[in-house]
Amino acid sequence: MAMLAGCARHASTTDDGSDDKPQVARSEVQRGPVKLSVTVDPSPARLSDEPILTLEIEYATGVKVRKPEFGTALNDFIIRDFREPLPRVKDDRQVFQQLYILEPTRAGKIVIDPISITFTDNRDEGDGKEHTLQTEPITVEVAAAVAEEAPSLADLRAPADPLPLPEPSTAAWWWIVVLAIVVLGAAGAVWWLRRRRKVVAAGIALTPAELAYLELQRLLENQAARDDVKLFYVELTAIVRRYIERTTGIHAPEQTTQEFLHEISRQPVFAAEESRRLTSFLEAADLVKFAAHQPRKEDVEESFRRAKVFVGCGASGEVAA
Repeated sequence: MAMLAGCARHASTTDDGSDDKPQVARSEVQRGPVKLSVTVDPSPARLSDEPILTLEIEYATGVKVRKPEFGTALNDFIIRDFREPLPRVKDDRQVFQQLYILEPTRAGKIVIDPISITFTDNRDEGDGKEHTLQTEPITVEVAAAVAEEAPSLADLRAPADPLPLPEPSTAAWWWIVVLAIVVLGAAGAVWWLRRRRKVVAAGIALTPAELAYLELQRLLENQAARDDVKLFYVELTAIVRRYIERTTGIHAPEQTTQEFLHEISRQPVFAAEESRRLTSFLEAADLVKFAAHQPRKEDVEESFRRAKVFVGCGASGEVAA
């Protein structure tokens, strides 16, 4: 009874490890025969990371523990995956773990609310009553997709004035116009015939998600885009914009990212969570396209994965039903 009366708490902290040691946010509390700890690793995390929340319950034999239940989200984190390793025995005590793969929806400090469990002490010396054990709130720092010292869009210089070109002769100008008309006409005819054959052969029109999936596949096969990361991000964001245009009717190909997001916010076509993910995706892409930021390989793969999820493709690249 004296053990149950005491409840030791450790406030939410972040380990001060060395530079080469990952840091974690932790909260640990113990009451009688039960110890509950919650950690989030890494902390701080990047916006493109997927932190792991580990919930560990250690309890004596004869104690019945009721595990917590979460939905699809945890505050400003989306729960992307869940694992539950087999329980293990440590010094005649049971150790149970739950692992949650998280996806942050915004940068900044994200507070995870206290997590509670209940247990009943059915040991010979226990009281047989139900008790509650609750952790402290955990604060996780989520950094933007790039470091603070990276170039900001606000620091971009204005475009330079156009350079004067020598005026071609009248005859040369007309030949150029005629040649351009012939080339464009031929290209348009070829495109129309190929598209008509594909539609007739398929017998049905492609959905916006199917069109976006085909465009993403072509982007992966484009050698020029694989060699030029800026071109890759230009094509990737264009695919997402075209998907939004096909599904919502919002036509804004010449707008800036901020104007485009403002136009979307005026029409309630996306849920708040989906809008936050779209904003994060487009702003991170702008830093590559306009601020000469060089992303890591992991950041490029994460941007492509988020584009697939947004246009309705599964993790394997197949179009969602």
